[in-house]
Amino acid sequence: MSEMDRGRQWHTDKRKFKSSWEHEYFFTEIDFKAVCLICKQKIAVLKEYNLRRHYETRHFHQLSKYAGEERKVKARDLLSKLTSQQRTLLQPSTVQESATRASYRISSIIVRSGRPFAVGDFVKQCLTVAAETVCPNQTRALSQISLSRNTLARRVEDMAEDVRGQIVQRASHFSAFSIACDESMDITDSAQLLVFIRGVNENFDVCQELAGLETLKGTTKGVDVFMVVQRVMDKNSLKWENLCGITTDRAPAMVGKRKGLTALVSDKVREFGGSLLKYHCILHQEQLCNKSTGLKNVMQDVIAIVNNIRSKALSHRQFRALLDEMDAQYGDVLYHQKVRWLSRGKVLRRFFELREEIRAFQATRTNNIQVPSDKHWISDLAFLVDITELLNILNLQLQGKDQIINQMYDHIRAFKQKLLLLSRHLSTGNLAHFSSLKEVGLMEESTPKYLNILSDLVVEFDNRFKDFQENSNTFELFAQPFSVHVDVVSEELQMELLELQSDSDLHSKSLQDFYRCVPAHRYAKICKHAQVMLSLFGSTYICEQAFRNSLSDSHVHDILTSSLSQLEPDVERLLHTKDRLHVSH
Repeated sequence: MSEMDRGRQWHTDKRKFKSSWEHEYFFTEIDFKAVCLICKQKIAVLKEYNLRRHYETRHFHQLSKYAGEERKVKARDLLSKLTSQQRTLLQPSTVQESATRASYRISSIIVRSGRPFAVGDFVKQCLTVAAETVCPNQTRALSQISLSRNTLARRVEDMAEDVRGQIVQRASHFSAFSIACDESMDITDSAQLLVFIRGVNENFDVCQELAGLETLKGTTKGVDVFMVVQRVMDKNSLKWENLCGITTDRAPAMVGKRKGLTALVSDKVREFGGSLLKYHCILHQEQLCNKSTGLKNVMQDVIAIVNNIRSKALSHRQFRALLDEMDAQYGDVLYHQKVRWLSRGKVLRRFFELREEIRAFQATRTNNIQVPSDKHWISDLAFLVDITELLNILNLQLQGKDQIINQMYDHIRAFKQKLLLLSRHLSTGNLAHFSSLKEVGLMEESTPKYLNILSDLVVEFDNRFKDFQENSNTFELFAQPFSVHVDVVSEELQMELLELQSDSDLHSKSLQDFYRCVPAHRYAKICKHAQVMLSLFGSTYICEQAFRNSLSDSHVHDILTSSLSQLEPDVERLLHTKDRLHVSH
């Protein structure tokens, strides 16, 4: 060994902490530093001289009386106390972090369930009772989980901000995206606009999220709504050239030909070299068709009788008592609410099933609205119940957040075929699909009227869904790429389509998996077409679900972001971003 190596070895040995220093100078080693067992001061450089100097100048007179084994016992006692203190200091940090993590996760469950922030205190009481009963030794730890109203508001704000960051990150990879917009009034009569996005990346992964909730402080003209949409686009770093579709309701501010939202958005997309598909919410269209079922007088009579029963508390109680005595199928009649999509069908069905009980009850009082006994009215009621129930089934089929637009249009086409089938059956007296009408019997003179209603409904569906019908070939190309005829697709896609239909490796795949397997370099235009189709909204149902009118603007956005998002907030990242961890912050 050279002289230099021996020098390095000597210095290395000198810098190692020796166990004898614990009782000689009352020091221990923590994180490669010497720590005094008396005053807890740290000595950065591990030299015996530094430790001896500190001991002799500060603690010699206090500890010189200890010698031999007694001195070692004293050192071990001091070391044990220091270790205990260290453990106590570290433990709260671990408990606080776990308590904060639990607070975030419970807050997420509460907000996703639609419960108010105030329920947090109730949940905390339940946790405490459970801990005291099942695991008393964990009561102290669980008590540190903060679930107060203010804490929940902060947790939801943190998680919503994290989700919004994830949305912006994902949006940067969208190959195509669409927006769904809907406007509603809150309890302060302020107009709120919800904007949802559905984007598709190159791997055909679909991301559907709330992009923005904005309050329109002044007017709600098309240009005002457009400015809000533009602000939402900027906040989420969305590119206009990738916007391929917009779905709205039929409000003038949304669909005005020149200054409506769809027209302004279309112009903006065109500036960036893109094109926009515009759709009226398929559910709104279906509801408008529902109103054209005719027999308005029957529905008005039913609503009037139901309201007559339920509007007076005594009358309502007596009616329910009568149903109980008669062992009726149902215990009450339902209110009809225009804002509820399925209310009409449920009210009609319940009324039809209880028609005899209702007639008997109404006949007991002279000022009650009597149930018509005319056979034509009963027949009309039965026919209306059957048709409305079919419309309700269609309505349920169209609801849902993640439906692809071509699937929704498939339900519309199927319903039209059902109407044609019903017409053929009814013209021959076949009541196989008219269960209620079959129960009361079809009156021959009513058949032409019912056939006209079905015919008018078919025409109404054709007129209402023209925008979908015009794009039926693009839907078919997307859903049935191997069977669609090449002549019905746009010319720019025909060559690629023929290549695709001849590619045997791509057969027998599910739709989304199929497009993931399509080589983008060979079928670039068809892949782009599929991405557009996957991104389109068929309805504004997700907007209808989201509106809540009892919260402040800031809380609404955070709550909706957290409760409706398909993304999970990164709780671990949120914990690590806090400079000073506290269970309620």
